Amino acid sequence: MSQFTFIVNPQAGKGDARKVFAAIQRELRHRSADYRTVMTERPGHATEAAREADSPVIVGVGGDGTLNEIANGMAGSGRSLGIIPAGSGNDFIKSVGVPRRPVDALQILFTGVPRTVDVGTVLCTADKEGGGNSSPRLFVNGVGIGFDAAVAARTREIPLLGGTALYLVAVLQTLGRYTAPVFSMHGEHAQRNAPALLIAVGNGVCAGGGFYLTPDARVDDGLLDICAVDDKNVLEILRLMPRVMRGKHHNVPGVKFFRDRSFVITADTLFYVHADGEIVGANVRRVEIGLRASSLNIIVPKKHGQR
Repeated sequence: MSQFTFIVNPQAGKGDARKVFAAIQRELRHRSADYRTVMTERPGHATEAAREADSPVIVGVGGDGTLNEIANGMAGSGRSLGIIPAGSGNDFIKSVGVPRRPVDALQILFTGVPRTVDVGTVLCTADKEGGGNSSPRLFVNGVGIGFDAAVAARTREIPLLGGTALYLVAVLQTLGRYTAPVFSMHGEHAQRNAPALLIAVGNGVCAGGGFYLTPDARVDDGLLDICAVDDKNVLEILRLMPRVMRGKHHNVPGVKFFRDRSFVITADTLFYVHADGEIVGANVRRVEIGLRASSLNIIVPKKHGQR
C-alpha cells in the first residue's frame, strides 16, 4: 500500500495540470516518496479511482471539479484528502489555507495536519428532457443556482483563459442574455420567494475563481451559507461585482444572506445548477441542498488545523 495516491486530471486548468504534476513528480522522487498515480480519462473516473484507492492519503491534482469527484469517492472513509491546486478557479483552497503554488502545496502533504470538514449534498430534479441527478451528489466548496451556474456553463466554451479572467469574460458574455427566474426557497431558516439573479450556497468562502459570495462561511461549522441576489440590470451587476470580489456586499440592497442545514429551491422556469464549478443540473425545476457534517478529512497547514 502506497502512502499517497495522486489522482491527476490532465484536462484541469486548460491542460496545465499535466505540467504541474510533472514538476511535482520531480520533487516526489527527490523525497523518495511512496506513491502511485492515476490519470483520469473521463468524467467520473476520479470518483472511481478514489473509491478503489487503498492509500491513507488521496491527493487531487486539478481544480475544484477534480476535488468534487474525489470527495464523492472517499468522503466518510476515514482517509485524508491532499490538494495540489492545478485548476482554473481553485476556490476551495482559500477556505482551508492550502497554498496556491503547487510545490508549496506538496510540502503540506508532509508537514500538515488533518482537518475534518463538512460536505454538502445536492439533488437536482429536471424536466422530461433530463439534466438532473438521480441520487445526491456531494460538494466540497459550493453550489451555484441561476446566473452563477449559467456563467459556469459558459466557461467551458472559452478557450485559453483561466482563473479570475476566465470567469470575468464568462460573466460579461452571459450578461444581457440571462432571464432571472422566480425562485422559491424553503428551509428551517432560509425562506424566500422572489426573482433572483443567483443563489449561491457556500461551504467555502469563494467561488468562480475569486468571487467571495459567501465570505463568512466556515467549512466545519455544520451550516451552509446562502447568498441570494435579487434580479438586477447589467449596470447594477457590474457595480456589484467589485464588492463581491472583496466579500464586501453585506449591506448592498437586494442581497440577502441566510444560514441553514438543508433547504429546497424551486423555480417557475428551468435553471442551471453547478456544484464546485461543474454543471450537475440543466433544465432543472427543483434542487434539494443538504449537509453532511464532519465527513471529510483534509491535509492542511498546521495553522489551519482543527479548531
